[in-house]
Amino acid sequence: MKMNHVRFSASLKLFLGVLLAGCFLATAAHAQSPYPSFKGTFELTNKVNWGNAVLRPGAYSLAFDRLYSDPKVGNITICDAHTGKIVVQAFSRMDINTATGDSQLLITVSGNQRAVYSLQLAGLGEVFHQAHPFAASEREAEEARNTEVIPVAVAQK
Repeated sequence: MKMNHVRFSASLKLFLGVLLAGCFLATAAHAQSPYPSFKGTFELTNKVNWGNAVLRPGAYSLAFDRLYSDPKVGNITICDAHTGKIVVQAFSRMDINTATGDSQLLITVSGNQRAVYSLQLAGLGEVFHQAHPFAASEREAEEARNTEVIPVAVAQK
């Protein structure tokens, strides 16, 4: 009888230890990053390509978070503002030396096609940059670039 009590007690201690470790890990995973992040919104009036994704006209939410492992790399998440569905998720190297005033999405236009080539966030700099999607060389890119600027509003907390 005493043997069963000892086994039950050891099992209970093991269970409580695992539960406590799980709680600690879950808390650490949700801890605040020491690096600034950004949450905002923007609205598109035209269809825009972002890499392989197509953003239809409408409202979107944007989140940018730096990685713990490399603070010069961040995760960009774009969601449809009405459905919450993720439409773009990308890792990007950021240029912290780039000074920007307001947060903005820069879009290049070629004919009736539009594509995102830069995302600049106030206080963080340029967090996304893509070579001109419509030109074979960088020189052609500079000559052909017609730019639209879409303001990105900081999300209300």
